[in-house]
Amino acid sequence: MADIKVVYFDEFRGRGEFLRMLLVAAGQKFEDVRIKFENWGPEAKKETPYGQIPYVVYKGKKHGQSVAIATYLAKKFGFYGKTDEDALKQEEVMHLVEDLRVPHVRDWFFAKEPAKKDELSKKLVEELFPRYLGYFEALLAENGDKGLFVGSSVTMADMYLYDFVETMLGISGEALKSFPLLQKLVQNVKVFPALKDYLASRPKTMI
Repeated sequence: MADIKVVYFDEFRGRGEFLRMLLVAAGQKFEDVRIKFENWGPEAKKETPYGQIPYVVYKGKKHGQSVAIATYLAKKFGFYGKTDEDALKQEEVMHLVEDLRVPHVRDWFFAKEPAKKDELSKKLVEELFPRYLGYFEALLAENGDKGLFVGSSVTMADMYLYDFVETMLGISGEALKSFPLLQKLVQNVKVFPALKDYLASRPKTMI
């Protein structure tokens, strides 16, 4: 039995898919437990550390909070960079992603009324995506033209943003048009040897 279990929704990539990606990239065997959204209720929440998912079980102990888990795994398996400055930049990237994900992308996804959905989509495409992608492009430029946030190989932040960019592109297929370093980052992660087959074969989801 694997020492690591990842528990998250089956229908969404959300915050759980990145943990799967990180473990795949590290060549770690893990138990992939997927919960149907329709089964996400009080009884399922009782099994979690804090009433939410994703969570992981590592050597028999449950741990919650996806960014904290990701940071731990990245440090443990060599995807955290080499310096404190590397770590700081990666944390910046990940928290910027979360600023955009919640509430903005989350609210768009769960909007039921067509008019509200259109309003939120317009704000994302015309205002928020260009602003945040500009932030990411500038952070990438600090590391030259590599298309990586730190160093010369794929790290935690590259994978974290790659997975979220898939959501952005599902909303606006032209989102990366004016951001060449982000395009390069996407390609770098997509062809990363340990991830290439996984990314090509994983289920396609909207978010």
